[in-house]
This record gives sequence, C-alpha cells and structure tokens, in this order.
Amino acid sequence: MTEDVRVTCPNDGWTFAPRYTDGRCPLDGWQAGVDVAPPRFAQIDWFWPAMVAMGVVSILMGVLVVLAYTGA
Repeated sequence: MTEDVRVTCPNDGWTFAPRYTDGRCPLDGWQAGVDVAPPRFAQIDWFWPAMVAMGVVSILMGVLVVLAYTGA
C-alpha cells in the first residue's frame, strides 16, 4: 500500500484513511473493506537488532583502538 487509500463512510459521508484508524470510521465505527495491515518491516521491533549491531561496532572500534595503540 504505497499510496494513502481513502474511503468514504456510507453512514455519515466522512472521508478517512483507514490505514490510521484500523480500518474503521472514526465517527461511527463502520468497518471499511480494505487491507490495513502495516508493511512487513514496520511490524518488526528493531530495538534488539540495533543493540546487537551497536555492540558489534563497539567491539570492532575497541579492537582498532588497541591495534593502533600497540602499533600493530
């Protein structure tokens, strides 16, 4: 879903983007018949992969500092 899909509620005529309201009309709760699932990469919690990456980079930087200090 690259473009922002907009639907109009038949009960009250309100036009809304179901992507931001879990597929329901914000005024009366009418369920729009569109897919509102977020993209695959938006569903991933990126905290732990980022922590691992920062840990690996920190270790590599430490090794480079030790190598530069010892003149190897």
